[in-house]
Amino acid sequence: MVLIIFSGIYSLIIGVGILGLWLMLIVTKKVPEMKTEPIAIGFHIAVENLMGILSIVSGILLLLDLVWAPYLFIFAMGLVVYAVINSSGYYGEKKEWGFVIMFGSIFIISTVLIILFIFQLTNK
Repeated sequence: MVLIIFSGIYSLIIGVGILGLWLMLIVTKKVPEMKTEPIAIGFHIAVENLMGILSIVSGILLLLDLVWAPYLFIFAMGLVVYAVINSSGYYGEKKEWGFVIMFGSIFIISTVLIILFIFQLTNK
């Protein structure tokens, strides 16, 4: 039960965090790719917002203890793992090591939670 509650809260924080980050970046006009690569960054923003929404939904469903919520959580965290690997490269190129460390931490936590959920689901 602790795994479910922790994962639900974690997923909510990740989802709200990614939506908030993109909102802040867009409002403060800190997305230079909007001018240089508008289509590519548009798709990138759309997919990361979808990831944020799925993370929020999976967090809520985990906290409601729905039977199929772990499957959505695994999917959402898979998207998070991909996004933080991709983002680490982007921010590493800009030498913004604080972001790289944050994304590395999210990678480790998300990967461990995915493994724990898969182990739990396969050993029922």
